[in-house]
Parts: sequence; C-alpha cells; structure tokens
Amino acid sequence: MIENLLKKPIQQMERRKFLSNIVGPSLISIAPFSNKASYLSTLSKEDDPTNCDYAPPGEYIKDQTFVFTDGWWHLFSISGTRGYYHGYNGNEETFSWSVSKNLVDWEFRGHVMHPSLRKGTYDQHEVWAPFCMKAGDKFYMFYTGVVHPHRPMEYRKLGHQHPFDGKGHKETQGMAVSNDLTDWVKVDDPVNGLGIPGRDSNVVRDEENDRWLLYSTGKGQIVNGEPRDEVYISQSADLLNWKFMGTCALFPKLDTTRNFGRTVDSWEGFKKEAGTTESMVIKKHPLNNKWIMMGNWQYALSGDPTNFMKSEVNYYDNTFKGKRVDLGFACEVVHHNNKWYRTSTVGDRDYWRLAFTEIEWVKDGAFRIVKPGRPNSLY
Repeated sequence: MIENLLKKPIQQMERRKFLSNIVGPSLISIAPFSNKASYLSTLSKEDDPTNCDYAPPGEYIKDQTFVFTDGWWHLFSISGTRGYYHGYNGNEETFSWSVSKNLVDWEFRGHVMHPSLRKGTYDQHEVWAPFCMKAGDKFYMFYTGVVHPHRPMEYRKLGHQHPFDGKGHKETQGMAVSNDLTDWVKVDDPVNGLGIPGRDSNVVRDEENDRWLLYSTGKGQIVNGEPRDEVYISQSADLLNWKFMGTCALFPKLDTTRNFGRTVDSWEGFKKEAGTTESMVIKKHPLNNKWIMMGNWQYALSGDPTNFMKSEVNYYDNTFKGKRVDLGFACEVVHHNNKWYRTSTVGDRDYWRLAFTEIEWVKDGAFRIVKPGRPNSLY
C-alpha cells in the first residue's frame, strides 16, 4: 500500500491557502463527507473569519494546522479534553479534525492519527503539533511523536496543576501520507521517525534550490550567559528522506515586563517557561521577497532561508487603535478570500479556543493588525 501511495513523483507543492503545533495506528479510515446541505444551511451570513470562536465539542484547541482543498478548509489540532492537559492519560493522543467553508462555522468530523501504543516506537503514547500540506497529489502530515511513560492516574480535574512527570519523556518528528485527508498511512521509521531532531515541524518549498526545508523547535542554547530558544533546519529532495543541517536561528526568551494579554498573563509562569521558537511559521514575505520566520510573539527576516543567526529578532506590533491585542500562542497564517489572517490559540488555560486576526503585511517588518478576532481580547 505504501508503495502505491508514493509511487508518483512529488511535484511542486500546490499553492496553499493555509498557514504555516502525535500519531497513531498505521491506518485510520473515516467516512467521506455526508449531509453537506445541513452544514451549509448553518453558515454565517457574514463570511468574516474574525468572528470565529471555535473548539471541537468538549475539547480545547492547541497546536493547529490548515489545508484547503475541494472548496473546504480542513483543520487538524491537538485533541485534549477541556480542563485537562497532556499530563493526563487520554489527552493529546490524537488530532481533532474539523471542516469549514468560511473559517467561521466549523463542523467537527472526528479524530485522525493516534499513537502506536507499542513499546520501542517513537510515538508510543502521544501525538503533537500537526503540520499538514499538499504536494503533488498527496497530503503530508508531519507531527511530533511522544514517549511519555509516566502519567499517573489522577481523578481530580486539576489541569496544569496536575504534576508533570517527565521521566522517560521523548519527542521525535514523524510523518504520515494520505490521498484524501481521511486515510493516513505512516511512512517513517517506527523507531526513529524521520531521523532528525526537534519537534513542531514546519515545511516549506525552496524553489530556488529545488528542495524542501523542515524547521523545528530545538533544545535551546546559552549565549553569553543568556538562554536562547533554538530553531533546527533539515532538508529533503522528496519529503521522505531528511538530512539535518543544524541550527538556523536563536530567539531570546520572552520579556517578562511586557503585557501579552489574558492568554499568556493569566497563566502563572507562562512568560518564563514558554518557548519562543514553538509553532514556527516560515515563508516568503509577500512584500519584500525575504524569508520571514514567525514565532508566536517575535519574528526575524533573512535573505537565506537556512540562516537567521545574524537576523534581528523583533516583537510584533500587537496594537490596534491604541490598545493591545491578545495574540495568544500556537499561531499559524492563512490566506482566505484575498485576505491574510493570523490564527491563534486564546483563552483560559486548558480551555483554549481558535481565533483569527486579520492582518496586513508590512514591507520592512512583519504585519499590522487590521481587525482583531472576536476572542482576541483588547487591553
């Protein structure tokens, strides 16, 4: 089956209208779309993604990814039960799958991808940080497989207050392939995944050098006595075989004196613990043709997609009409109806929801906010 799935040569990646933050059984099947009429009858009259305030029923939204095909947006996100987190068994062990025509009204379709539940595999217990893209006539799902053997039973609903036991915890990048976004087949090594370090994959096409580049969150470094969060980079000719190239960027930790909004500020210790190179988005800047590396709160520009080491790291302008906008975390970027949107995970800890902020690119920087999302609180 794998040979048939991959026998056609990979072509240039289809133009994506999706942005750009765990896996399971080798094959998952989900029935094709049904009852479209009932879904379409519920669509909002105003096609404005900033009205989105969504999480799958009973779940929270976290790392998410979007892909557009057949006139539908597909949203895949880490699946967790509201009020809990990945320290509890049963959470962040699969991806929720939802579909939409307008990025406002979402229909929950179920779950895809699961951990292997087999000892010795890289994704034995959890699957995190999906990144979905289309290349040629195939869909590719990159993710982080997790080994987390110590998650003791806890009956109380403590959320992140439930202690995290990191003994034996390990994260590895993996990949699955699909023809239709419903049937997924894992095509990596069951023990070593893709064989490259890091987590939170983001993949782009470097046409000038006829290659694919994969960016991932590194372990971090100490530079002149100060901690820095790290970005790894790997390359591939075929999306299947990857070669690690090294560190391509270092971002400073968050300035704890800044006000980032309710999502960050309501979580004690978040500013000190949050990784500034998680959920990275790398793309060609639409206005200046440079490469832009976008973290949750900071960004950098470079003429070389493999080297941001000497680039200045700046904070986004998160103001709107004199007020600051809560931009949340686990962010992506999507292009819809000729407008650009920055997605985000916002809200109270362990009850997060999906929001879209309309943005406009700034030539010598990143973006300015055109319209905050409804859940993106102003302060």
